[in-house]
Amino acid sequence: MLVGFSVSNYKSFDKPQSISLLASKVTRHKDHVIQFAHKKLLKSALIFGANAGGKSNLIKAVQFSREIILKGIDHVDLRKRYFRVKKDMYAQPGVFEYRIITNGKEYSYGLVISYKDVQILSEWLVRIDANGKETYLYNREVDEQGNSHVETEVKHSQPNEHLRLKVYLEDFGENISGTFRRKTILSDIAARGNGTKGIFQEIANVYRWFQNMIILFPGTKYGRLNDVAADKGLKGMYSKLMPYFDTGIDSVEGQQQEMDFDKVLENIPKEELEKIKIDISNKVKEHPVMFRVNRKMYILWKDEQGNIVYSKIMLNHGNLEDLFEYADESDGTKRLFDLVPLFYERGEECVIFVDEIDRSLHTNLTKHFLELFYTFTEEEKCQIIVTTHDSNLLDLDLLRQDEIWFVERKKDHSSRIYSLNKFRARFDKKIDKEYLLGRYGAIPIFQGDCLDLEEVDE
Repeated sequence: MLVGFSVSNYKSFDKPQSISLLASKVTRHKDHVIQFAHKKLLKSALIFGANAGGKSNLIKAVQFSREIILKGIDHVDLRKRYFRVKKDMYAQPGVFEYRIITNGKEYSYGLVISYKDVQILSEWLVRIDANGKETYLYNREVDEQGNSHVETEVKHSQPNEHLRLKVYLEDFGENISGTFRRKTILSDIAARGNGTKGIFQEIANVYRWFQNMIILFPGTKYGRLNDVAADKGLKGMYSKLMPYFDTGIDSVEGQQQEMDFDKVLENIPKEELEKIKIDISNKVKEHPVMFRVNRKMYILWKDEQGNIVYSKIMLNHGNLEDLFEYADESDGTKRLFDLVPLFYERGEECVIFVDEIDRSLHTNLTKHFLELFYTFTEEEKCQIIVTTHDSNLLDLDLLRQDEIWFVERKKDHSSRIYSLNKFRARFDKKIDKEYLLGRYGAIPIFQGDCLDLEEVDE
């Protein structure tokens, strides 16, 4: 579970800006609160703001730092990711910090990177007990001379565990190589530590927490649509939800289709294409084969005539004899196909980020989607953090005051994050109207009283 996230010197974020999912003393929507032994966490956070205010940059900061955590700094594009408005920010560090709870334990995990030197300057993993006492599982720092230092405060019950951790941490110490300067200790120990118990299990749990995170952007496409056609359970879920959302779809069907490799792999050189065909043809003789290309997933097998085939999703709009293809659907319906998997692919302690959840969706549909999410995850430790322009979602019959956040662009062009809670809005307020009137900020500010159209035309 996510307790909070903080970022500085990334895109529109200059000074540290934070979002928290700690529940306040608000008493409404108690089903939106997840109770832990010593913490009450919110199931959702909705982030509102004007265009170019920085909402999407918050989700991008999560995605950017997650890629570094899991794969290393070589796997991200550092160009122009710093706060470019202020001079010399390229030489200043970017900082990303998470406060999380996983497997019943609370941790602070942080990462400091150098855009200029393409390396990790600092990394820490701190265990926090119920009384607030902090224990560094490890702390890594690079000093002004470029020397790396690593330490741990963990008390080991097994000598072997202590020796193994010492050996792993030494790779990030004084004699650190270039490769280790660009990867995280978290990913390295998760890969090498065989985390089945003790400190190595804790580190592996934190690593899996980042792995299990789901992040969706407006352009993110669900890559398993063709699996839906072959999976009775998934097909049934779509067949129930699509009519519920009034898409005009009566049911989701499947249709067997021969795989056209020449079309699917049109950019592959001919020699490579033939090798792929032969390889897949040999494999599907024994059992179905999973084949991924361009973010699409196909499960391939051979029919009675020996052709390589797959199930293709088809949509029933009231005439089973003339089914529609996915490509025929509206942008809003396609967006739903990308969002619906959140109902069944969420995992235990899963955190979901969605940028522009309302993209191409009617305001009532977005509202019903969120209501369904709360219902589906009522007994689960699952959170959703979304950005949106839809002011109709500013409804205290739908959300708690502490679930509503704003991102505003300041005069110096940096982004500021703040909660509705700071305004102490009453539960019976029409906050959507007050928001549009500028009561809470984070709305477009147009320059001047009017625009001289003649001058623009000239």
